[in-house]
Amino acid sequence: MSEANKQLVRRFVSEWLNGHDEEAFRRMCTDDYEAHWGIFGTGRGCDEVARMEQYVLDAFPDLHAEAEWMIAEDDLVVQRTRMTATHQGTWFGVEPTGHTVEWPAIEVYRIRGGRIAA
Repeated sequence: MSEANKQLVRRFVSEWLNGHDEEAFRRMCTDDYEAHWGIFGTGRGCDEVARMEQYVLDAFPDLHAEAEWMIAEDDLVVQRTRMTATHQGTWFGVEPTGHTVEWPAIEVYRIRGGRIAA
């Protein structure tokens, strides 16, 4: 099961975070999915998380996630990710700078019924 869960997270990163495919996101996540994005807040439910992602993409349309490592056990997958993007739209009132930004992220995914859950 751990390998299948890792494959699901790899698809999620490829199709949603990098491909920005909202239909794929909705297929891979449960209706009660939650995204906890630190200072940016928590999105509860597919619609709210999709709106949050669109806000990010409006400012950083070339957002890209690169997995550095991944661990899976039982229903959890933990991944360290390197995010890169170019600031091309307004972000929390800051006008576009054109600068490339990069940041690390630790992502914890819970898998339920073959989908990413809260």
